[in-house]
Amino acid sequence: MVVSRGAVSLARALSKLGVTSRSLASDWIEAGRVAVDGRVVRDPDRRVDLERNRFAVDGVPVATGPRFYLALHKPKGVVTTRADEHGRRTIYGVLASSDLGGASVWLAPVGRLDRDSSGLLLLTNDSRWGAGVADPQSLIPKTYHVRVRPRMTREHVTRLASPVSLVDDFGPPVSVSVVRESPRGTWLEITLIEGKNREIRRMCARLGYRVETLVRIRIGPVALGDLKPGEARQLTAQEVAALRRRIT
Repeated sequence: MVVSRGAVSLARALSKLGVTSRSLASDWIEAGRVAVDGRVVRDPDRRVDLERNRFAVDGVPVATGPRFYLALHKPKGVVTTRADEHGRRTIYGVLASSDLGGASVWLAPVGRLDRDSSGLLLLTNDSRWGAGVADPQSLIPKTYHVRVRPRMTREHVTRLASPVSLVDDFGPPVSVSVVRESPRGTWLEITLIEGKNREIRRMCARLGYRVETLVRIRIGPVALGDLKPGEARQLTAQEVAALRRRIT
């Protein structure tokens, strides 16, 4: 049997087409709301071809629409998920309150920022672009401003920037520099390639420092700039293209 290069699960197909998240698509499929080539399919794992099959939700054909690329300033205390079982505010609640919240397409986050972190988060309905930007193999640098307590010594700044990993499963930062000292600690600028889960917090903790503020200010050529917490903007065509050139 020859499987098309466009073959994916039905739930993933609806996500790729920008209709909804994969988890919600699965619910719709199991509820009998989704049809493939005119026939209702209730199996979210059913293999379909994005290029050949026709899809409909509640009888409405799914068409490949325009692609959207957004930059959101995620506030601290907000979770990067569609829904939260603990009732915490999500990025979608934030996005709905922004000037760009009226978009009817599903926008997926490109990577994550944990609840205690804030700053630049990209969202898109272009799943291939998003996956490429999030892939560590694309070597797209991500820059953060980080405040630690107590004040970090010069020796520890040097160790943090050392090519010898402080945590076994982490690679070294691209760069570490002191932005300023304050009565509440040291502000650092740290640039990473991988950006694994809570990596900066764990690296600083290994040296005896507590991260009190963490703000992502840049992803490749895209800067947080003047966006205030909760604000969003569309990426420029130049920013989208520049990130696309970095995708492997």
